[in-house]
Amino acid sequence: MARWWLVAMILLGPAALASPIAAAPPCLEHEIAPGVPAPTALRPSAPHTELIDAIASVIRDALGLPFAKSHTAYICGDEVAFTEGLLRNFGVGAIGGDWSIAPSAAGIATRVGVFLRDDFLTRVTLHRRVTVVAHELAHLSQQELTGEREDRLPVWMLEGHADWVAFQVLDRLGLRTYDESRAVVARSVAGAVTPVEHFPDLDALAGHATWNRSVRSLAATYGQAFLAVEFLIERSGHGALVKFLGSAGKADDPRDRWAEAFSTSYREFANDFRAHLKNMGRPATGPTIDPMSSR
Repeated sequence: MARWWLVAMILLGPAALASPIAAAPPCLEHEIAPGVPAPTALRPSAPHTELIDAIASVIRDALGLPFAKSHTAYICGDEVAFTEGLLRNFGVGAIGGDWSIAPSAAGIATRVGVFLRDDFLTRVTLHRRVTVVAHELAHLSQQELTGEREDRLPVWMLEGHADWVAFQVLDRLGLRTYDESRAVVARSVAGAVTPVEHFPDLDALAGHATWNRSVRSLAATYGQAFLAVEFLIERSGHGALVKFLGSAGKADDPRDRWAEAFSTSYREFANDFRAHLKNMGRPATGPTIDPMSSR
């Protein structure tokens, strides 16, 4: 079932989870203001609100993506406040009724704005803070691109593009080069316990239900989605992807708009990407991706 209220979820590592025992205060509401010039660096001690506004400016000014509408960031103190904030805005149907994912979420982009967990962002590095926030703000930009019809688009494309944006933001802010981020993802995918030959097809990662099942069973799912989007951008350019995101949401079947934006058919692209994935091989050495470093 299409879940219009939920664009994406960021998962925390087990060590980052809290076990709140008391009722939480309401989430702090911050109106995102990307009006300042896009910075080239951020202070490690920058407050969340400054970081959010700076990243929004990078997405708009440096990457040329839309970020014009008024958006709100809900900065929630802990799991209880985070969950209550979602309930207050969406009722018991939020997150598809699957509240088991709420304790492990660091951020969720929604129609009313982005919900973020302050307790997680406060304890992690600047690199992780930027990655989480940039991924979620990318989803808000996608809402503008698609006219809030992003639920009609393949989840792998939305999530992979959000990671692509996050890696670009990290690069622009001097926190990690895009090539370094890409290399870590590639090592994670190539070295996954599940051989790439048995990764799900992109068609299987198009819907929310199948995407969520894959995320639970295959840690490299986000990495696969990112590599698919990067492969698409390398072939046709980022402008073509932006064009597709802006037009496909208006079609009953997004694939009807594929040929208008890209230089290859969808089936040819999916088959070529499958071959590309299989040819990646297992890396020699190097760190694998952290669950939070790409999202």
